[in-house]
Amino acid sequence: MEQQETRHTSRAIARLVPLESFGPAVNALSPYALDDDDFGQGDLICDSLEELSRHLKCLDYDYQSGQLDRLEARARSIVMLADQLGLRRVGQVAADVIYCIDGTDKAALAATLSRLMRLVTQALDHAVGPISAR
Repeated sequence: MEQQETRHTSRAIARLVPLESFGPAVNALSPYALDDDDFGQGDLICDSLEELSRHLKCLDYDYQSGQLDRLEARARSIVMLADQLGLRRVGQVAADVIYCIDGTDKAALAATLSRLMRLVTQALDHAVGPISAR
């Protein structure tokens, strides 16, 4: 019987924290970034953000319960809301979710849906503004 040497090397384990970068479109949603001219559209922005948050709340439930038709309808609504709010990346990823629903790759659907949920959550968090400003 031969003995094999095993060498253990100490490597740092990197923790992956998914974080989507966002640009000026999300910055424009913040009430702290609005100009005086933009306050007239404040109600439209607030209504759209509320609708977006309602969809976010139901996305995971629709996916977990296998209601892909409802998930697709929700993703289509998110595409329209993202277009109204100027959230181009959110709209693109929501369209990717629709594409994945039509496909057979379940892992791609789960990953893309997760990315959509992260993007929407970050947009909503940013729209609320900094916690210290409350």
